[in-house]
Amino acid sequence: MHRFFVPPEAIQNGVVTFPENIARQISKVLRLQNGNRVIVLDGSTMEFQVKLEEVSTSLVKGYIIDQKLSSGEPSTKVHLYIALTQREKFEWILQKCTEVGVVSFTPVITSRCLIQNTAEVEGKYSRWKNIIREAAEQSHRGVVPTLNPVLEFGIIQKNPLNPGTLGLVFWEEERDFGLKKILTSNKGSEVNLIVGPEGGLSVGEAELAKKAGYESVSLGDRILRMETAAVVAAALVLYELG
Repeated sequence: MHRFFVPPEAIQNGVVTFPENIARQISKVLRLQNGNRVIVLDGSTMEFQVKLEEVSTSLVKGYIIDQKLSSGEPSTKVHLYIALTQREKFEWILQKCTEVGVVSFTPVITSRCLIQNTAEVEGKYSRWKNIIREAAEQSHRGVVPTLNPVLEFGIIQKNPLNPGTLGLVFWEEERDFGLKKILTSNKGSEVNLIVGPEGGLSVGEAELAKKAGYESVSLGDRILRMETAAVVAAALVLYELG
């Protein structure tokens, strides 16, 4: 069944009134009809099976016939702090890491980022949120990951880790600590991951992250592209911690 995230207010007294953009998708793109069933999610980790009863290009309604807790959310919450890069790479990271299970994304400007001005990305947030939402629907997530405002890397030191949160900064110069070693000795329900840009984090930035409570780790002897590192890091953490 097709899956759609809707605002919580779209569900009232067991009836779902789909937003206009989703109504157009249901009627004109997917060509669903009265009686067809879909899955609706409101971001609360609950999913509702809905039977469509009114379908037009501007209005689609349905009523809830079943509901259950979504099984698509990992027990460990992974928050990804990812350096800004060219549009295609960044959007690919958002899509694939949503599929893997990341719960929030924070774009970060570092000294070696290709993008150094927040104004360059302000107009892209709507598109990025749509990419995340569509990936969450496709991968059977129970919630849509959050997309946070752009963060200057230096501000990380002013945002200390929450108690019980494991912070990891992936740095190609790290030689002593691999990811598996760190995860074996640290079990947490929330993990913050920092992945740098194509040119890597500077020594100063790695040290700054350490002062903020992050542990420097390596992904191995091979140097990965930043988009590969982001997906691999998130997948390995979720595999190890659930």
